Amino acid sequence: MPVTTDFISNKLQVRSNHGVVDGKEVIKSKTYSNLKETAVDDDIYAVAEALASLQVPTMEEVLKVETTLLIPGV
Repeated sequence: MPVTTDFISNKLQVRSNHGVVDGKEVIKSKTYSNLKETAVDDDIYAVAEALASLQVPTMEEVLKVETTLLIPGV
């Protein structure tokens, strides 16, 4: 049975290192919604770097979160 897909959304998530608190590393994330379906990964990363340069904590990692609906074939 073939499965087709339907694009729902793309999100950019930037995770930042806030240092060590009580012996545990604190990583916080900020998610930016409504990325275009056609957004290129290099451009998404460039935006994440620009956003991180405006923040005090160090950028730890960048995630692109894709949501896609899987539709079973007939």
